[in-house]
Amino acid sequence: MIGQMTGQIKPGPKSSLGSAWEKRGDYGRRRAEIRQTIDGLYASSRKGLWRVLFFLAVSAVALQFRDVELFTTLPENIRAPLGAPPPPFLIHLVLAVSTLSALILIAGRGAEESGRNGSGWLQLGMAAFFYPLYAMTNTLSAFFPAVFAAGLLVLFCDHAATWFHASCAIREEKERLGRMT
Repeated sequence: MIGQMTGQIKPGPKSSLGSAWEKRGDYGRRRAEIRQTIDGLYASSRKGLWRVLFFLAVSAVALQFRDVELFTTLPENIRAPLGAPPPPFLIHLVLAVSTLSALILIAGRGAEESGRNGSGWLQLGMAAFFYPLYAMTNTLSAFFPAVFAAGLLVLFCDHAATWFHASCAIREEKERLGRMT
């Protein structure tokens, strides 16, 4: 009786649209579509590297201007409404919270949204935004390595999640292609 119950509980073979798709005719068109999907996945797996490269370029510019007192270069009529720049410890706190939040979002999201367009660029902007913040307090030269490391960490983790998802999808598509031949 237990054997009958476990036989009823065990899931049967998965029926998916992919297997139904593979049973239809016109293999040449389907192979071309699968190859096109694989090419698209390869391209999306490299998108994160462009953000890392752009962040490196922004970091190089920030490194060149690390000794510029940004707040004092602003005209008085702009400095007065802004008030005093924030103390560095508050910027440290915001940098830490921002980095931790981005890492949690990347880990939680995984690569489910690997086709997202704006998320990685937003993370790049957030990482690069700390350079002018530290320049406003005239502490960029001291805290450049912290901003650089936090930015690279977030961007590389985002790229790794996207790459991992694309690699798994590429492997699945290649298996589908292999089953067709």
